[in-house]
Amino acid sequence: SLIRPQAGSLSTERCFAEVLLRVSDPYSSESSSIPPRQTTLMYPGHEYTTDLLMRQFDQKTIAQDGHWVRMAPSIFFETASHYFTSAHRRALPQGQKLLTIPTPLDKEMIVNPHFRTLKRRGEHLVNALLLWYEFGANNRVPAEKSTLFTPANERRKDSIFTTVYSNDLNAILQDLRSGKIDPVSAADQIEALEGKLDENLIARRPIPSTLPSHKNVYLGVLAMAVLGSAPSAMTLSDANIMNMAVPVESTDEILISKRRLISALRQLGLSGGGSVHLDDIVALLWDESRLDNKSTEDDVESSIENDLIELGLLKLSMFGVALNQPSWFSKYCVPCIQPKPEYDENSWVTTCRLKRTKGELQKHDPKTCLLCQGVVSPPRTCYS
Repeated sequence: SLIRPQAGSLSTERCFAEVLLRVSDPYSSESSSIPPRQTTLMYPGHEYTTDLLMRQFDQKTIAQDGHWVRMAPSIFFETASHYFTSAHRRALPQGQKLLTIPTPLDKEMIVNPHFRTLKRRGEHLVNALLLWYEFGANNRVPAEKSTLFTPANERRKDSIFTTVYSNDLNAILQDLRSGKIDPVSAADQIEALEGKLDENLIARRPIPSTLPSHKNVYLGVLAMAVLGSAPSAMTLSDANIMNMAVPVESTDEILISKRRLISALRQLGLSGGGSVHLDDIVALLWDESRLDNKSTEDDVESSIENDLIELGLLKLSMFGVALNQPSWFSKYCVPCIQPKPEYDENSWVTTCRLKRTKGELQKHDPKTCLLCQGVVSPPRTCYS
């Protein structure tokens, strides 16, 4: 499909991804001197913080896949807290108004919808990588070569408001008053309460052993382009003057950096967990995509760094999508036609017996959900 990450909102997403990558590059020899997200401050060139935060609560501007109910409660409350704080500072009497900037980067990644969009892009890509590794990869990552990187999971210490579940707090207070727990244990339990809001109230995951829908294939390719390629100029002359990447005519020719993609997934907190590390799966994808085209003498891969590979080769290996296709999704509404990409007849996607679906597994238990307790009777676990 035709993807132009150098234009429109995709260009904005690329720039936000660039911010993350410049903060901390795990492959750089100078990474120890680069400040982490907790101490990196963002200085936007305007004072529109309050207005931009308020727009996020307007139902007309909320995208369907970015609605609050699909996020962890902590994201909503952190954003609401940041809005209330900034609105208070800007509503002070004349001569006493305070700036709402700068903002620490780790908080910006929570309250900024552009960073949250990057997180969703990364989740699409992670699901696609795991599916490819399970059914499409020709090799396996040796256990002894798996990387040991574990993303940091430190909570902010400078939050003005702290939100917790009332039931959890009341239970601790009751145990403390009755003498069931000592003050130190109570302090430890209270400190852990905030982390419970990081859990989504409705657990969602792809249906196991099924191929993604055509739209999710598109979103996976799009995530690869946004997170894995550097911002590019609009024209060749601009690229030469600004020392930026040159725009390409074909989506398949966009160069994706392995190091950049791994760094982005790490910064988004998506590379940890699982028996095999995602870093190793990405490296394996690069190796197999390059080996499949090694015999071609005039292949562009022979003239560029080992870190870079064309998006067309990656989507062929990972999604089985054939090269040089027109755009799958037209700007015009055609209700009678369901657009879909053309898949290579020799790819693992077409030779396997997996079914393609647009569904997902959702799990919600009204008995344990603190927002639903007492509403549904009798309580039961619901799957869909």
